[in-house]
Amino acid sequence: MRSKIQLCASSCLSSADNSKSLIGAFVARQNKPRKILFCVCLFICLSYVMLVVVNRRALEQLTFAIQHLALTRFENGTAGERNVMTGERRYGLVERYEQEKMEDEAYPPFKRILFWNAYWEVHDFRLGLGRDAFRKWGCPVWQCETSTDRTDVHDYDAVIFHMRGSWDPNDLPLRRSPQQRYVFWNLESAEWREYLDTSQLGNFFNWTLTYRWDSDMVMPYGYVRPTGKVPLHPSEDQLKQLMSNQKVNYAAGKTKMAAWMVSNCIYSHSSRHEMVKILQKYIQVDVYGGCGTLECPKEVGVDNSSEECREMVGQNYKFYMALENSLCRDYISEKFFGMLQRPVIPVVFGLHDHYEQMAPPHSYINAAKFENMRQLADYLILLDKNDTLYNEYFWWKPHFESRYKQKDVNIGMCHLCASLHNKDMPPKTYPNMTDWWENQSYCVASPPIS
Repeated sequence: MRSKIQLCASSCLSSADNSKSLIGAFVARQNKPRKILFCVCLFICLSYVMLVVVNRRALEQLTFAIQHLALTRFENGTAGERNVMTGERRYGLVERYEQEKMEDEAYPPFKRILFWNAYWEVHDFRLGLGRDAFRKWGCPVWQCETSTDRTDVHDYDAVIFHMRGSWDPNDLPLRRSPQQRYVFWNLESAEWREYLDTSQLGNFFNWTLTYRWDSDMVMPYGYVRPTGKVPLHPSEDQLKQLMSNQKVNYAAGKTKMAAWMVSNCIYSHSSRHEMVKILQKYIQVDVYGGCGTLECPKEVGVDNSSEECREMVGQNYKFYMALENSLCRDYISEKFFGMLQRPVIPVVFGLHDHYEQMAPPHSYINAAKFENMRQLADYLILLDKNDTLYNEYFWWKPHFESRYKQKDVNIGMCHLCASLHNKDMPPKTYPNMTDWWENQSYCVASPPIS
């Protein structure tokens, strides 16, 4: 059955490339031929399964197969087609953000930025308000002033809209100046479509400021950067040599297997709860937070694990379940970067290639590479019993560092301020936010977990 479903999904995508077919010839005359034809084929496939099979599992497999085939085509395309951001290009982008300079002005005027609505309950977006907001975070261009005062909104140089929580499409500025930049700001994954309707937002936003590395201003949850001259992706021979040079025993003193800190227990798009539940049949996975029986305090004022909890995990556990609530391109949160810095191996579930692009090889374990949770458990048990194999996962420690603190996250805000002062920035508007935010995020459903 699964092979038939995959064949059906594959034929959908293949027909989208064939404008010589009857449907293809008709759709080719439309504004968005590939998208319309893809939707028609998808509807046919779904109708077939619903009428003939009427099986929920088959529906799940069909959805995953179609999404996975589309994702595979995206990731197998050229760098230009994918607008791919390799690890090396990310280094260059971060360095450029850090080295931005003001044009030769003795006393440049401050650019004014309005936070239109709150970032959840954080009104200053963890940046600050006033004229010192950017300077205190070490932004190279800091002459920008932030405010939440909506008075004379049309006089601001940029208006930032947080697209979750307090976002209300019926609560928008009544006046807009031609030179203003409206900024789409979102750190939640694009998978949560039920909380954000982007269909009416065409030609509204000028810039994007999100976790995605193709945003106008990238605000990542974290990133890995070199501290020496070792390449992020060494050759196979280089990697073997670097592994053999690893002399620190990171397994020493650890008595526990795996930990997971999680508070959102209701629902996720990644099947992470199902994954851990099955894994617990074979190995010990201690769950901290609202979804488990163990407690460790969160960072005050931030809905994240505290540094003390991360240190505790690194000292006592060999593995950490760094599982996201969604499976979308570039969506890797502090769950991963905060633990990667510790002496513990993160276990992720990634269907995209962004882990490979962002992190050193053999620094984490991707559960999606295993056929089932039993095979994953067997591999973790093997590493637990073999210190040599376990320690090879830390070869990269002397050569790289994982950056995830608020100062590192705020590089996108720094670039926003610098961009407002950049007179060479061309005008820009997003004609279709649904296409950019939802379609180009390439979110996929999790395959059935077993």
